[in-house]
Amino acid sequence: MRLPDIWTGLGFAILGIFVVLQAQGFPEPAGAASPRLFPRIVGSGFVLFGLLIAGRSLAARMQGAEVRLLPEVEDWMRSPKRLARILFIPLAIVLYGLLAPVLGSLPVSVVLVLVSALLWDERPIAAAVVSIAVCLAVTLFFIEVMRVPLPTGPFPGSLF
Repeated sequence: MRLPDIWTGLGFAILGIFVVLQAQGFPEPAGAASPRLFPRIVGSGFVLFGLLIAGRSLAARMQGAEVRLLPEVEDWMRSPKRLARILFIPLAIVLYGLLAPVLGSLPVSVVLVLVSALLWDERPIAAAVVSIAVCLAVTLFFIEVMRVPLPTGPFPGSLF
């Protein structure tokens, strides 16, 4: 399935606005890179390129080109697992933004990566090991190398 460009672009723009607004609540420590920086950059990029994609599609439609507004239903869309794989990506982004400040970045990341791996038919033990290792490495990279404090949630210490 290919979503019409106008809806894809508007979806990315809305997601970018949500990310930028969520980043406003992140702490801004003195003397270190702010945790707001990367979400603002990524969110702003989503808004900019989303609006460009939607605008291009709208301009083509206004010039008389045949531009679809509704997606065509294809055979693969009848598979619930395939739809779940696609819907999980934006859902995971929203869930991370909502749950990480409450539960901590590392536990939320591990669960989201584990669910993603299981949706892609990875073996459960391998998926658990890889999700823990990858999330731990990424968390340590952000904390130790980038000096970006991630949300700790209710857990003490900076690792969560």
